[in-house]
Amino acid sequence: MVASTVLTSANGLLALLDEDQPEVKEYVLKQLNEIVDSFWPEIAASISKIEILHETEQFKNRELAALVASKVYYHLEQFNESMAFALGAGKLFDVSQSSEYVDTLVAKCIDEYIRLRSEQAEAKDPSAVKIDNRLEEVVLRMFDRCFMHKKFKQALGIALEARRLDKIEQAIAGSDDVYGMLLYCQKVCMDVVPHREFRQTVLKLLVRLYNQLKEPDYVRISEILVFLDDHRSVADILDTLIRSDNDKVLTAYQIAFDLVNNGTQQFLQNVLQTISTKTSPTTTATPTPSTTGTDSMDVSSTNANNNNTDTYDDRRQKLKTILSGETTISLFLDFLFRNNNTDLLILKNIKNILDTRSSVLHSATIYSNALMHAGTTSDTFLRENLEWLSRATNWAKFSAIAGLGVIHKGHLKEGLQLLLLIYHIQDPAEVLMLRVVLYLL
Repeated sequence: MVASTVLTSANGLLALLDEDQPEVKEYVLKQLNEIVDSFWPEIAASISKIEILHETEQFKNRELAALVASKVYYHLEQFNESMAFALGAGKLFDVSQSSEYVDTLVAKCIDEYIRLRSEQAEAKDPSAVKIDNRLEEVVLRMFDRCFMHKKFKQALGIALEARRLDKIEQAIAGSDDVYGMLLYCQKVCMDVVPHREFRQTVLKLLVRLYNQLKEPDYVRISEILVFLDDHRSVADILDTLIRSDNDKVLTAYQIAFDLVNNGTQQFLQNVLQTISTKTSPTTTATPTPSTTGTDSMDVSSTNANNNNTDTYDDRRQKLKTILSGETTISLFLDFLFRNNNTDLLILKNIKNILDTRSSVLHSATIYSNALMHAGTTSDTFLRENLEWLSRATNWAKFSAIAGLGVIHKGHLKEGLQLLLLIYHIQDPAEVLMLRVVLYLL
């Protein structure tokens, strides 16, 4: 048997680069491309010859020369030069290969592409920022690789950073779980994307894609519209839902509760005003009588039957009541009041052992009472100690009013009546000031 020869040096091949025949140079480049990972130090000494071959337009294998040069510069850790020659290699730089060299340069190309796309988007004259077509081609091939291997989240992340709306839509629409990708994109967009205008553009795209679902998720759509400050679209959604069947009416109520928790007062007021301008339908659906006894009905079925018999105006009025915050405040009050287990004896003992001349301790007792009864409207301790409470002056008086605001949070009428009772306030200006303080708290 003839023993196979083991190559111990690349100098023999490198010497052939001085030959005049193009076929010989092509053979050398193919061999160097196979052994470059092992003999790159020797090849680096002749890198100028390889670069000349790449720059020679008459040489048919310019791209192969660029690929060899790129790998040499990669091992030299000169990644910018390596990337430049990789782009010159064209399709010979195969992004579908799984190797440290390919992964590193693809990441370098993506970072550079993202940087240029960001500069282009933020520049006054976008045409002034040029992006190499070869660089864009590498990134597009990387997108195709992600789609082929079903790595849609990876593609979506790159598309968001590169500000490619077409690829964002392609990553979402092409996935096996469109709804899950929409949720993922919404979260990433809100948490990661720093540029406000682009973030709003992506959110508008998500609204369109949500609406294209077989069953649009109006709750998620409304969340996005709140961030976009689009009160008209939210009002249109709510109006459409309350004109529909029972399940969609309940969805409208749920959206309204979410808006109260997440929307600003101005946004809620705008939604309320827009809904108020909607016209009632000329005809209403005939109510379907229930065949189930009321004794065996649960809460959800009762609500469903009520919604079935409600007219459009009834549903709109319920919706407006929720959006005004009255329903939420009532529910919170009911919960806090029923679960209020504070011990008034503790407060009485604290008050009795304190030095009445100490304004600090006086305020501390008021704060304790406020925190113990926050939102419950339970002001029994204060009503039983009106004379003691009225001793507060200056800043302590303001603290007492703030404590009452905490107890009567959202219940202006009850809190105002108690303040007027304690301090005997009749001046309209002072009454207005108290209303403002209670509202803010």
